[in-house]
Amino acid sequence: MRFKDKIIWITGASSGLGEAMAKGFNAEGAKVILSSRNRDALIRVQENFINKQVPSIVLPFDVQQYNDAEVIVKEALNCFGKIDVLINNAGISQRSLSIDTPFKDELKLIEIDLIGTLALTKAVLPEIIKQKGQIVVISSVMGKVNTKYRTAYAAAKHGLVGYFESLRLELEGEGVNVCNIMPGFIATNITINAIGSTAEIAKNSQNNLGLSAEAFATKALSAIYKRKGNVYIGGIKEKIGMLLKRLSPALFDKFIKNKKVT
Repeated sequence: MRFKDKIIWITGASSGLGEAMAKGFNAEGAKVILSSRNRDALIRVQENFINKQVPSIVLPFDVQQYNDAEVIVKEALNCFGKIDVLINNAGISQRSLSIDTPFKDELKLIEIDLIGTLALTKAVLPEIIKQKGQIVVISSVMGKVNTKYRTAYAAAKHGLVGYFESLRLELEGEGVNVCNIMPGFIATNITINAIGSTAEIAKNSQNNLGLSAEAFATKALSAIYKRKGNVYIGGIKEKIGMLLKRLSPALFDKFIKNKKVT
């Protein structure tokens, strides 16, 4: 098993991509620390692990409470004595125009998706360097492209990509891998829980047509095991969009402005 006895800490582990990755790591023999705000949901994930003989721990934490990052890192280290891999997966999305989105909601998104992630990473970094381990961030194709209805979300994800790509260069000589995984549309509840979403938007979301969370997790675990840098996981349309954006930003804007992106 590729991750046997590795200590993997996953934020946003109570559902969606985090849950699927947690189950994948457990199946591979890893000792998983499960974090999110919802203790009951984390316990449900833990109870559904296939390798029940492999230890795992539920450690509730709200990444928006980023001033508590150093405290929660100490608690995480007390779980198994070390941390080999941090998976920064916690986050929320957006499905509303900027003019219709209260600033307090934009601030909440940026605190969760960007600031909280950076705070937790900085707090755990000395341990990851000590273990020559890995920092993984589940960012998004929105860290590379732009669409309507994602202004604050794009700001957060662009920030994540910039920060972690720079961090990768800083840590290259330390034996630490920084893996930036950029999902496209994946079939999770991300649209249901997004800022500005409605039942109608969630019902007709492009995410419903995307890869399953389990298929994503299979690809993500492979990339993490291979200690890759930037990794895209999703459909062909999003991949073409990222390529077009890189080659001609103006042409990309014309291409994307009338596309369905909710």
